[in-house]
Amino acid sequence: MSGGGEGRNPVPGRLPFLAANFLAGDIQTGIMPLMSIDLLLGEHWRSGQVGMVLAFGSLVLLLFQPVAGHIADRLVSKRAFFFSLALSFAAGCLLLYGHPSFERAFLAQFFLGVGQGGFMPVLGAVAMGLVGSEGFPRLTGEAQGAGHAGSVFGAASVLLIALHENFFAIFVYYALSSLLAGLILFGVPGGAIDPRRAREAAEEGDALPIFRIFTKSLCLFLLVLLIFFVANTAMLPLAGDKLSGIDLADSPARVMAFLVLVTQAVMVPFSLLAPALVRRAGTGAVFLGLCLLVLSLRGGVLSETRSTGGILAGQLLDGTVMGIMSVVLPVLVAGFARGTGRFNLLQGLAGAVVSAGATLSQLLSGHLLDRLGIDRTLLVLSGVALAGAVLAFAAWRSGRLSPPREKIVPDRDDP
Repeated sequence: MSGGGEGRNPVPGRLPFLAANFLAGDIQTGIMPLMSIDLLLGEHWRSGQVGMVLAFGSLVLLLFQPVAGHIADRLVSKRAFFFSLALSFAAGCLLLYGHPSFERAFLAQFFLGVGQGGFMPVLGAVAMGLVGSEGFPRLTGEAQGAGHAGSVFGAASVLLIALHENFFAIFVYYALSSLLAGLILFGVPGGAIDPRRAREAAEEGDALPIFRIFTKSLCLFLLVLLIFFVANTAMLPLAGDKLSGIDLADSPARVMAFLVLVTQAVMVPFSLLAPALVRRAGTGAVFLGLCLLVLSLRGGVLSETRSTGGILAGQLLDGTVMGIMSVVLPVLVAGFARGTGRFNLLQGLAGAVVSAGATLSQLLSGHLLDRLGIDRTLLVLSGVALAGAVLAFAAWRSGRLSPPREKIVPDRDDP
């Protein structure tokens, strides 16, 4: 079957779609940490100034994701919208070229936030529009595998460029990759992306009013998701700080790129396996709880280790968790959105919750780091993840976490 397929039917434009996901993973790998390192070490900014710029970018990313999802629900031309997002991301990268002023760095963060904020909802809309809810988990697993492979490629590329301490070349590389991602998605036939199917609209109806999609189950799911990323996000930079302390000869940029590369390499096979795992269990909610348990274990490992090998073990656990989570999350969102016509809005809302959790994670770890040190801060984050796992399993057992009308993903040979 040429070009790959879903069930017995080939997916139109599958290879360009996966290539766009590969490049989207490539360009988003480490852009914010590397910009922070460049401004601190290369431009000699004060840490307070860098923090303000990064906080602004995080706010733009958080706010734009639901907006991008709403636009993706309404806009038929998903490919053109994605190209405009790629242009925005590229503009943000190029604004960082040279020696950016404070104002130019803020403008760069705005364009980067807009670009990144729209990538997930639009690519999810294209996947759903191509194959519908039955084929969505499998195509999402392939797309996430391609995205993580792109992240490995991006981290390796950054690692090579960082050997020459050339941050300017890194930002140009990201800009060119972003433009290529926007162009390559036009290889997906526009007529193959069903706009009704892309937003999970019911056959007989249009989109539900926004207030009607906020059920108790959805709100509980978003709370568990928030807890996950509060516990997760700060662990990577804390692991980088520990590794830098162990290997004092290496630069912070190379250390961060190396850790990202290890994590993303592990995510590739687990994201490809995740659809089959979810199909066997029948619910992604189980994996949400399991991911929180493994995340708690990762925090404990990172806290207790005093060696490079121990930190790498923690990153292997991170890759396992995030590889599964990258597929489980959109599958669960699709379950909550089924029949509402608001799938991409919910994707954007989930992305905003992820961003909010990441911001809270950094604020919490920053507050605790000076008082408790790295190891105890990691233990606190581990405890947050464990509390989230207890909540997730309790909610799942009571039937309050799973999406309504959740369906087990059919096997490839099912009629």
